[in-house]
Amino acid sequence: MKAFRGEILSVPEDPAVAGAEAIRHFEDGLLVVEDGLVLACGHHAELAGAFADVDTEPLTGLIVPGLIDAHVHAESDDDLKTMLSWGVTSVRLMAEDAAASQKTAADARTRSDVPDVSPAAPIFTAKGGWWDQGEPPDANLDRYPATPEAARASVRKAKALGSAEIKIMLDDMAWCRSPKPALVKVSPAVLDALIGEARAQGMRATVHAPNLEDAKAAIAAGATALAHSVIDPLDDATIAAMKARPVFYLTTLDIFEFLADTRDFVDRVLSDPMALRRLPSDVATRYRAVDYAETYRERYPNYEFIRRRLPVLADNVRRLRAAGVPVALGTDMWAFAGLGVSIEMDCLARAGVPPLEVIRAASQTAARSLGLDADRGTLQTGKRADLLILTADPLRDVKNVRAIDAIYKNGEPASP
Repeated sequence: MKAFRGEILSVPEDPAVAGAEAIRHFEDGLLVVEDGLVLACGHHAELAGAFADVDTEPLTGLIVPGLIDAHVHAESDDDLKTMLSWGVTSVRLMAEDAAASQKTAADARTRSDVPDVSPAAPIFTAKGGWWDQGEPPDANLDRYPATPEAARASVRKAKALGSAEIKIMLDDMAWCRSPKPALVKVSPAVLDALIGEARAQGMRATVHAPNLEDAKAAIAAGATALAHSVIDPLDDATIAAMKARPVFYLTTLDIFEFLADTRDFVDRVLSDPMALRRLPSDVATRYRAVDYAETYRERYPNYEFIRRRLPVLADNVRRLRAAGVPVALGTDMWAFAGLGVSIEMDCLARAGVPPLEVIRAASQTAARSLGLDADRGTLQTGKRADLLILTADPLRDVKNVRAIDAIYKNGEPASP
């Protein structure tokens, strides 16, 4: 058993609904940890007597829950290590291979150098569609099903391999690739079969659908989350449907800003000394090179359309939040693994989301989207002791989550 004394901040409820009761903020707090779980969390004056014999570490920083990224891809083990080094203690890993991702998740549970991993696997798509552009197949099932029967069989196989969630690509990619030819999309019948079978099996189904009509189709079919923000203005009926189920909205504003103007995005990220000093110098140099941004302009030439839609993306987040739709932080940020969470937090803050709700999106709501909110996402008795100790206040600037003094995963110091 051990304890930490210092300022503690956690947001277990929606401040827009619960008001002050949503916030657990103790200026002089005590957090007691035993066997990887929070044993007690509250005002030091109220808890000190009960835990007088516990070894207590006095802190000058702020204790917050570990960050959760609800949308990542990891090209290597080093990517996962880098995520944890930026305070990301849990991730939803989008993966092509269901069995391999389950092994990654099992390994992560026993390691102190990577986040906990919750796979969304496999990634289903149409043959020749997005995520069949050189990405690997699943070794044990067909992730390109052409018929509803094949789709249902693949979902059942994924379930048998341990998957609790699938991902579906529903996107011709014209919004970012035009004037290049549009890609093949999953058919409506296959979409319905994939999601319907997943729900019948008690699995979650997250759908990549940045276009409004595709998002509507995914919601109507029973999707549990949208993997990205929607680039078209959301209508009231869609927002109401998302609230009623609910359908989680994984924000990923960062990738739209990245694709709209890669050079400006990189320059803004690297202008923060807290970000720059943690990045390898060769990475910063490569990202600042003219040809780096030009590569993305050539790959995704519809950048002017994306740039014009950035205000729409921000407005959608504001409207969903105001309506009570669960908005969870996700990044999909391949260029800045781990750092992407604080980048996305800044995107949300600039979109008009209050800092407390940004922190909640990156902790409690992200945990809810993974079905893990009973286990993590807030600093409350009985939950995992995943936490960060910060030397600067994220309520003043959400990018201060980069000011990390220590990271604890499951109650133990992380060693990424």
